Amino acid sequence: MRLFEFMSSGEIVRLPDSDVLPGIPLEFSPLVALLMPFNRVLIGSSFRESYEVWRWGKIGSAQWSEVAFCRNEPKVFDLGLLGKVFLTKESVNALRKGLLELLEPIGDHETTISVLQSIMRKRTAGSEKKSVLLRPYGNNLEGNIKDVTVETAYWGLRWALHWNLSESLTRMKIWLSRAIDVLDPSFLSPPPMWFSLSKLPDDQVLREWEESGFVADQLRHFELSDSNPTVIKGSDMYLLRYIYRFKDVFEAQPLYTWLILNMPLWEDLRTKCLLSLSEVLLACWGFREAVEATDEMMLYGKSAREMGNLIVITQ
Repeated sequence: MRLFEFMSSGEIVRLPDSDVLPGIPLEFSPLVALLMPFNRVLIGSSFRESYEVWRWGKIGSAQWSEVAFCRNEPKVFDLGLLGKVFLTKESVNALRKGLLELLEPIGDHETTISVLQSIMRKRTAGSEKKSVLLRPYGNNLEGNIKDVTVETAYWGLRWALHWNLSESLTRMKIWLSRAIDVLDPSFLSPPPMWFSLSKLPDDQVLREWEESGFVADQLRHFELSDSNPTVIKGSDMYLLRYIYRFKDVFEAQPLYTWLILNMPLWEDLRTKCLLSLSEVLLACWGFREAVEATDEMMLYGKSAREMGNLIVITQ
């Protein structure tokens, strides 16, 4: 069991591993434990070898509460009259990484490879580009090339398939089939995007846009216009708004999405990839989702060392 101790600063420190921790119910089968003030402890264990489960309680007590962690989000534990325990986002990330490194990655490998192969074949059909054959990295085949782009596509698709995120899967397919040569994670980070249920985001975001060269009158156009999508041009970049209506949720409120692109990237997506305005945003969104899914899946130690390392063998 990986053992950590809470510090008053909100950070945590690693202690020597331990086989047992007295006062913890045996059925929890803890893999990670964080010793906290006032005899409290946070326990991390697994469900079906792939899912993280976190419980928090007092050592020796029969009452435990399940808690949920989010990546890059701090966590507060309320001890009532004793006060609160604040975990920094860095501590949360470290605890989750410590647990997920011991688990099997979620999702099905064969299904993911099948979907990825299908997308890649359709993408190269009728063109001079050669098709690709995907194999696990490390087979010692001569000429193997580790491909960061394919890895990102693989983990993004695997995440979306596992959680049945059909609309996310559609966006990733647009990225992979239409824009992967331009939106390539081997040299490009996802362009900045914002999401809101209102016609305009909060004032802080508006100030960021004005600092980027968009004037207030231009931004007001978003509030007055019902055109979808809508785009405005700044001094050296474009700001695109798309009102996204969920297909899988009945009568769901539309989601207002914004995307900023510099001039060269905009030109490549519009003229090289021949994307419509809505496809530009959806491709960038799918690209972002795949990168974020990859970051999450790389927390699983086995995935980073084994299944995540893919190669491309050109035929």
